[in-house]
Amino acid sequence: MSTSQQDTYYDVLNVDRNATQPEIKQAFRRLAKKYHPDTNPRASETAAKKLKVVIAAYRVLSNEREKARYDVLLQASPAIAQEARRSEARTMKDYAEQILSDLLAGQGRKALNTHDQLTAREDFNLHDYLDAKDYLDCIFLLAEQCERGNRFRDAARLYEELHELEKNPPRQRYFFDTVRDRIKKLYSRKLPREARSADEEIACYERILEFDLDKSEKAFILKKIAEVHCRVGDEGRAKQVFERALKLKPGLKGTATIRENLGMGNS
Repeated sequence: MSTSQQDTYYDVLNVDRNATQPEIKQAFRRLAKKYHPDTNPRASETAAKKLKVVIAAYRVLSNEREKARYDVLLQASPAIAQEARRSEARTMKDYAEQILSDLLAGQGRKALNTHDQLTAREDFNLHDYLDAKDYLDCIFLLAEQCERGNRFRDAARLYEELHELEKNPPRQRYFFDTVRDRIKKLYSRKLPREARSADEEIACYERILEFDLDKSEKAFILKKIAEVHCRVGDEGRAKQVFERALKLKPGLKGTATIRENLGMGNS
């Protein structure tokens, strides 16, 4: 893919100027896959730069209003169109930096609202416009704001992303321990209440079991899973899981109800 100063967005996507939206979308998907850093592990930085150009082109050409404006500028002067492309990139970077600035200034609702509007565009990724440390800060603060607004699923998704980013060395772990504790809290207390099925509720608890837990913590989570099985009538599975909990913590508290429901007595 050529990306010279004279390239237009149509050149970048390798489509005709009369291309239909489905053709533009197909071209974007093909190039996005081709230049995604995960597909180019030996040249990830180069691929990421090319992908950013592809995204910028698609952002304009996939929007009928922006495309019409771009076509007018292109007819007037290729140099003007080139400047319009640079201006678009600067605008997105400005938005990204403003989100972080608002978060740091205590304007969390404003920042989250801006982030929601931008991420509604399928081609926007905050990561493209912030350096690594600023991006981590931004994700953490956005997750906190989601928690404050009772958007627990969104908070968990952002914390999970942050946890994944900091999980493997040589990453600097700025938030790792804090994020781990918050993920555990969300999956044990908040998300199970919003679960749309027993399986989804159990999946929340099982996510916690993936962390290093002491015997008491693990026994408590296993008890919660057993209670869900018991509630939906799967007493066999409930008893099996509950017995695992008791093996870890024989004196586990808060078990009277499930013992009674499973006919296990108090011994």
